[in-house]
Amino acid sequence: MTKSGRPIGVVALIAFHIFSTVIWFFGQTLAVFYFDMVAEWGLQEPRALVDPVIVEVNRAIGLVDTILMLPLLVVAAIGLIGMRFYGAVASWVVFGITLYWPSIWWASQFFYARTGITHAPMTMSGILIPGAAWIIAAWGIWYLYRNRALFD
Repeated sequence: MTKSGRPIGVVALIAFHIFSTVIWFFGQTLAVFYFDMVAEWGLQEPRALVDPVIVEVNRAIGLVDTILMLPLLVVAAIGLIGMRFYGAVASWVVFGITLYWPSIWWASQFFYARTGITHAPMTMSGILIPGAAWIIAAWGIWYLYRNRALFD
């Protein structure tokens, strides 16, 4: 337990949601409007390295992430801070999406390469960062399920 009375696991999940909110805003929301600037920061693939349709698909995903994922991240963090069950439910949804996006990104890289679509090459960080998010999401789902009695 921390000084706040929350288990360290819940605090870790809150921190993950807050960190993800910031990254999602800068990497996804801003990419809808300022794609090239966000790509310069390394949060999107540079336009010069990818097929133009990939840029537009990434912008579309950014818009949907802004509409769905950002509010879910905020609700999850607020709910977990208050040790409310809706925070666990919102977290499960966020973690489901967090299992999905690295998986679909890795698969898209495979199929882009296989079909000759111009795309940014896979890097070690392109494997490790989504992989870390995937592992945290899987752990978060398990942790919240095992500790669901903590929430009202």
